[in-house]
Amino acid sequence: MQSYIETLGRLIASQVAPHPRLARRMLTAAYSWVRFSGKRKKLTDAKSAYARMNGRVADTLIRGMNQPQQAVMVNIFMPCELMHAMGLTPMFPEGLSVYVACTACQHVFAERAETSGIPESFCSYHKTMIGMAESGVLPKPLLIAGTTLACDANQLSFRHLAAYYPAPLTLIDVPAREDDAAVACVADQLRELARTLETLTGRKLDEAKLRESMACANRTLALMRKYADLRAEVSQDTTMTGELCSLIATHCLLGHADGENYVRELIETAKRAPRRETTRRKRIFFIHTLPNWQDSMIRMLETENRCELVGCDITFDSLMPLDPDKPFESMARRLLANVNGGRSTRRIDNAIAWAKKLNADGVIVFCHWGCKQTMGLSTLAKRRLEEAGLPTLVLDGDGCDSRNVADGQMVTRVGAFLEQLEGMDA
Repeated sequence: MQSYIETLGRLIASQVAPHPRLARRMLTAAYSWVRFSGKRKKLTDAKSAYARMNGRVADTLIRGMNQPQQAVMVNIFMPCELMHAMGLTPMFPEGLSVYVACTACQHVFAERAETSGIPESFCSYHKTMIGMAESGVLPKPLLIAGTTLACDANQLSFRHLAAYYPAPLTLIDVPAREDDAAVACVADQLRELARTLETLTGRKLDEAKLRESMACANRTLALMRKYADLRAEVSQDTTMTGELCSLIATHCLLGHADGENYVRELIETAKRAPRRETTRRKRIFFIHTLPNWQDSMIRMLETENRCELVGCDITFDSLMPLDPDKPFESMARRLLANVNGGRSTRRIDNAIAWAKKLNADGVIVFCHWGCKQTMGLSTLAKRRLEEAGLPTLVLDGDGCDSRNVADGQMVTRVGAFLEQLEGMDA
């Protein structure tokens, strides 16, 4: 990480305990620069599209911290079309903690959470968010809303924070089946969430705006399917941050113009990208989140020109068409169809299908610290992926906390994996 970022991180960390509001202002000032540089970036290639989207995500985080009374804390799987329709900002730990990690001050928040009894083995994304809240840096949101889909950490952390602030809490229970009764059950819970938001904001949900948000979401998902078709046949310079941006576009910013515009820009860059046959770089499909803060992984996966990332499985976990005229049922069906729910084989089969569609040469299963779901399926995933003809590396690491990373070991293992893929051409 560049020295000036490390210096900034130390300055922010030093202010967390004595002056948490100042630490918050320093964080938002740093993210304001990301927002500004993203707006100034001209669209030329995939990396420029990532930078532009990175600025839009930064804007979301800034609004969440500066206007918490208009922010809803959500997990990555929460349907946010409802929030966008009501002019509310989704505040999500997976994005917030990554940005904090890239500002080199995540340790102070993780350690703050651990002193209050949060286990060291807990998911680092949620631990960082808890530490930000308990230190006074992350202000109380309007509402905390999550789902029971896939991530058990959000159920624990959201309940903890709802009691700590205190703040209203809603958890959408997502059954492990997709029949009509399940759709009706989840749709009713989402309608209740809408009524809760109306009560908290004092504003009535504009159904026309909700339909507009759902139409935007439907276009975004269709565009992502189109982009995948193009991406399968072209080579692009990619970054881990870019893959995280794609994940956010099909989740927390789904239904917002920022997400739709980003995927349109990806399509534009793909149309003028060279054919995949023009490069010898290995194409890597990623399962789970990515350690975009980690210098060693940046060198190996981005700058050494040995490989390119073709996708992340969470981006493609539920790209089904939506019906804007039935918004609650559509949001419910998408939750139920998400491959991260139910048996682990759903997620593995989906990863195999997308890795093959995107013409991946190999797959990295990233076991993020504290994520029991991904760790639990990793051995089965490796076996199934390799049976499908996809060489696979199971890589232990952390998406936002360097204290849990064996950096040298990761470099050795990724390097050996790339050599394996390169050797297959000999």
